[in-house]
Amino acid sequence: MNEIRLHGTIFYEPSTNKWVGSGTGWWIEKTSGNTAKITFEERVTFDPFNPLKIKSYSLSISDINKNGEVETYNVNEEGFIVTWKDYSKSTCIASFTVTGTKDEYVPNDRGLSTEESVADIYSAGLLFDYEAKHGVVTVMGSASISPKEIVEEKLDILNQQVDGCKCAMDNEEDSFSRQLLEDKMEKIHKRMDRHKRIEEKSTEYWHSAKKFGELWGQYSAKEQEKVLGGCYVPICTGGGPGIMRAVAEGARSQNAHVVGIDCQFGYDNFFNLSKSHTTYSNQRLRMNNFSIREGVLINYSHVILFWPGGFGTTWEVCETLSKISTRHLRRHRTKAIFVHQDYWEPFFKFLDHIRSHGAINDYGDRIKIPGVDDQDPDDAYIAEVVDTAEEAFKKTRSFVEELYQRNQLTLRGH
Repeated sequence: MNEIRLHGTIFYEPSTNKWVGSGTGWWIEKTSGNTAKITFEERVTFDPFNPLKIKSYSLSISDINKNGEVETYNVNEEGFIVTWKDYSKSTCIASFTVTGTKDEYVPNDRGLSTEESVADIYSAGLLFDYEAKHGVVTVMGSASISPKEIVEEKLDILNQQVDGCKCAMDNEEDSFSRQLLEDKMEKIHKRMDRHKRIEEKSTEYWHSAKKFGELWGQYSAKEQEKVLGGCYVPICTGGGPGIMRAVAEGARSQNAHVVGIDCQFGYDNFFNLSKSHTTYSNQRLRMNNFSIREGVLINYSHVILFWPGGFGTTWEVCETLSKISTRHLRRHRTKAIFVHQDYWEPFFKFLDHIRSHGAINDYGDRIKIPGVDDQDPDDAYIAEVVDTAEEAFKKTRSFVEELYQRNQLTLRGH
């Protein structure tokens, strides 16, 4: 699964200093005259102190049309630099092959097999039938939002990367390599500025999610069994860092059950979880298919809560609202709750915009915003809004207990 073999053909036109490449799994990142940086899509293991070791990749390059000499240097996990010397005015052409092992596993949805997707569905069914047969309460939110201490840790890491770039630049004599280091350092500074800007809001949302986890964890560990007649409805998250870790950490602090359904994204070790955010979920299911994972998180939930999030959370929001709207999830048995109105306000305005053009129903697909749009019967709204973890907990508990009273606290029922 981690073995990799890359093939490429590169063309350099001396009269225009134009470079063109042919092949997959790599690209030409930067050029300067007769020199170019070849960058891999996925990092490939390399040991610069012993290139002949098994864990280092092999690189072979050949000058196809024998126009001058082609050389490589600064070979590392990210790629290598290639340059031509003593060439004529005609086009320079070379091919290269890289054989080795991926530095980390990065999933590729285009490479998924039918068997892997079927296994995901089957595994999820088993998990919920045996461990959460009365459904779950699912919290969606950004994997990037963190408390102050984690933001500071990230800034420390970025500072170390800046120091590393500066040290490398001081020792680098090649002008092209120095340009690459300058580009890298500029990107790191932009990331640092972003972390500093979002720290205050990030901290607020993270602790809010953790508070909800504590409240639901205390309720599910100490009261649920009696209130729900022996039924148990645990918290479920996407098993990741950020908001997902916050709510899981809060629930686990109360000794409550937490289900985490994740995919591998390439930044955690599949086998060694000693330092992984997934440890905050005491039950974990790792899936191959990202879209099936999203569907499972939604389909088995009675209440789906949306904390501030990015692309993934917005996808989950739209999938949830679409399923409720089209009755793939029954409206009277599924509640969607947005947490922190200030964050979601631009999204609500977008919904108003598409509603005004007739793209969605103008009656049954509105968001129930306290004091703004809450004057109509409940069937006019597809979701509601709260501002605090306490409000979110109160509404979630009330709905789950209402389902129990109606004898609808089931997964498979119609």
